[in-house]
Amino acid sequence: MNKELAILLGLLYTDGCVSPKGQSWRIYFAVKSQVLVNLFRDCMVDVFALESNRVRIGVTQDGLTRAIVNSKEVGNWLVGRFGTFRTLKFANGRLPPARLPVSLLKSTRHVADFLRIAFSCDGGVSFYSAKRDGRNGGTRWLIRTVFLACTHPQLRRDYLKLLSQLGIRVREVAKDGKLKMETERDIRLFQERIGFTAGVRVTGNSKFWNGYEKNEVLRLLIASYGRPSKIYQLPKFNEVMI
Repeated sequence: MNKELAILLGLLYTDGCVSPKGQSWRIYFAVKSQVLVNLFRDCMVDVFALESNRVRIGVTQDGLTRAIVNSKEVGNWLVGRFGTFRTLKFANGRLPPARLPVSLLKSTRHVADFLRIAFSCDGGVSFYSAKRDGRNGGTRWLIRTVFLACTHPQLRRDYLKLLSQLGIRVREVAKDGKLKMETERDIRLFQERIGFTAGVRVTGNSKFWNGYEKNEVLRLLIASYGRPSKIYQLPKFNEVMI
C-alpha cells in the first residue's frame, strides 16, 4: 500500500464503483469536484501504470464530472484484493459485504491519506449560528460538527477504528447514517491530522457555505472557539432560528 493506492481506495469506497462489464470491469468515479476527478485519474495512472488516455472523462446527465476506466486486469486486482466496493443496499434490501482494509491501512501508515479523501467526498462541516427567542434578546449559540455520511453499518464501524487510530473520537448516529465529531478537541485533531483535500469545495447541499473550500469552513469553525461573536455577526446567520 502506497499513498496513491490509499487515495484511490478512498475515492472508490465513497463516490466510485468497480462493476462487471461483460467479461471485463468498469472502474467508475463521479463527483462535482474537478479536483477529486483529477486525483482519481492521476492515481489510476500511477497505481496501474496506465496511459492517461485510458481514463475517459465526461459529464453525466445530472451534471457530475465522471471518470471511467474499462479494464479486466485492474478490476480483477481491485476486487480480488479488496472485495466489493458497493456500499448501497441491493434491491432485496440486503447489504453488500463491503469492508474497509483497516489492518492494511494501519500497517502502512496511510490512515490519514485514506480518511482525508473519504471526508472530502462524503463528509463536511456543519457550522452555523442558532438562536432561540426569549428574555433579554434570547439565546444564541454555534452548531459545530465535522461529519462523514455512510449508510453501511460495517463501513461505519471500520471508519470508527481508523479514526480511533488517530486519537479522534466520534459519535455514530445510525439513524442518520453519519459519524460526527462535536467537541473542540476532536475537531482540532481532525484539522491537524486529517483535514480535507485542498481545493475541494462545499456543494449546493449547504445552506450557508456553498462554494467555499471545505478547509476554509473548517478554519472558520476552529477560529470561532476563541471569537464566537465574529461568527454571530456574519450577515448569512442573522435570520437563523430553531
